[in-house]
Amino acid sequence: MGVGERIRALRRSAGLTQKELAASIGLTESAVRNYELGLRTPSDDQLAAMADSIGVAPEALMDIRVESARQALEVLFRMEDTLGLVPQSDGDSIGLGIDPEAEQAPIMHQSLVAWKRMRDGLEDGTVTPDEYAAWKASFTA
Repeated sequence: MGVGERIRALRRSAGLTQKELAASIGLTESAVRNYELGLRTPSDDQLAAMADSIGVAPEALMDIRVESARQALEVLFRMEDTLGLVPQSDGDSIGLGIDPEAEQAPIMHQSLVAWKRMRDGLEDGTVTPDEYAAWKASFTA
C-alpha cells in the first residue's frame, strides 16, 4: 500500500472527508485528492500534519515497502544495528530477540510486549480487527 492509499484508508477510518482533512492542515481539497491518487507526494511536514489531524503516528502514513525476503532482511539488519534485534533459535524455529545491551533495548522490549498483548487480544476476540488496525496506526514508542 502506497502513501496515498494509506492516507485515504486512515482518513476514512478517522471519519474525515478530504475537505475536512485539507481544511485542518491548510491545504486544498484537490491537494489531498492528488496525494491520495498518487499524483503528488506530500512533504514530510505535510505528512506529519496529516497524521496529527487523523490521529495516527506519522510513520503510519509513510511508504515502507518490503516486498521480498531480501528487503525484509535488510530492514531486520538495520534494526539489529539500531534497536538490538537479533535472530534466536529454539529448536526448529527461528524468532527474533533483543540484545539487552543495545541502547534502545528497553523501549523495543516494551513496544514488543504491547504488540504481543494487542495481537493476543485480536486472536482471542477481545480486540476487533478495526481496533487492532487503529492501535497499530496510532502506536508510538
